[in-house]
Amino acid sequence: RDALTGRTVPLPDRINLLADRALKWANLRMKKNKDKKLAISIFSFPPDKGNVGTAAYLDVFGSIHAVGKELRRQGYSVGDMPSTPEGLMDAVLNDKEARVGSPYLNVEYRMDMDEYAELTPYAKDLEENWGKPPGQLNSDGLNLLVYGKRFGNVFIGVQPSFGYEGDPMRLLFSKSASPHHGFAAYHSYLEKVFQADAVLHFGTHGSLEFMPGKQVGMAGTCYPDRLINSMPNLYYYAANNPSEATIAKRRSYAATISYLTPPAENAGLYKGLKELGELVSSYKGL
Repeated sequence: RDALTGRTVPLPDRINLLADRALKWANLRMKKNKDKKLAISIFSFPPDKGNVGTAAYLDVFGSIHAVGKELRRQGYSVGDMPSTPEGLMDAVLNDKEARVGSPYLNVEYRMDMDEYAELTPYAKDLEENWGKPPGQLNSDGLNLLVYGKRFGNVFIGVQPSFGYEGDPMRLLFSKSASPHHGFAAYHSYLEKVFQADAVLHFGTHGSLEFMPGKQVGMAGTCYPDRLINSMPNLYYYAANNPSEATIAKRRSYAATISYLTPPAENAGLYKGLKELGELVSSYKGL
C-alpha cells in the first residue's frame, strides 16, 4: 500500500514474475514431450543428516526409476537412464551411503566465478554470510560444483545442503541468514544452463522453501523467490505432512503432489531383545 494514501498499488516486478511463471506453465501443455526438460531435485532426509537420495516414507530411487519409465513411455527424452533403481543410484551417487558433500557424488557441471556472477544477480548479497565465492560448500576451490547426472532431457540433481546446523525451519525466522553460493549456483544452473521447463522436488523434504524471507507474499528479496524464480515447481510431499507442504506452496510456489505413507504394524522384538522380553514376562509371573 502507498504509505501516504493507503491505496493499493501494483508491484511491477511481482506482476512480471507471475506472468512469466504462468507462461511457463502454459508452455508445458504446448511443448512436445520429447523437447521438455525436467530437473529432478533429490535431498537427504533428515535434512543434512541422512544419506543423499532419501525422503520421508519414500523409496526415492525406486520411485524415480518408475517415473523415468513412464516418461519414456510418454515420449520424453530420458537418454541412457539405467534400467534398474540400483543402476540409477550408482550413476548419480557412486556410493549408496553418500552424504551431502561426499567426494563420490557425480559432478555434472562446474561453474566458474565469472559465470556464477553473470547468472546469479544476488550473489553479492550472499557474501555477508559466506564470504567471496566459491567458498567451502559445493566447491573444488576454483569452481562451484553441481552434483547430479543428466539423462537426455532429464537431470537428476542433488540439492545442496542448506549450510546451517540444525532444523532448516529455523531459517524461516532468521533475518540475517542466506543460502550459500553452492545452493544459489545449483538453482542458477537449473534455470539458466540446463534451462529446465519444470523442477520436480522428489519427496519430503528439501531446503528451498525454508530459506529466509517473508512468510507469505514473497518479495523479490526473499530467497525462495530468488532461487526458484519463474520455474514451474512440482513437489512430491508426504500426505501426513500438510503443514510443511503448505510452506512449500506459499513460499516456493509449489504444486504439491501427495504420496501415501506406507502402512505400519508392530515390529515385535528380535534376537536378544526377544529373549529379554520373555525373561521379563517370566519374572512378572513369579
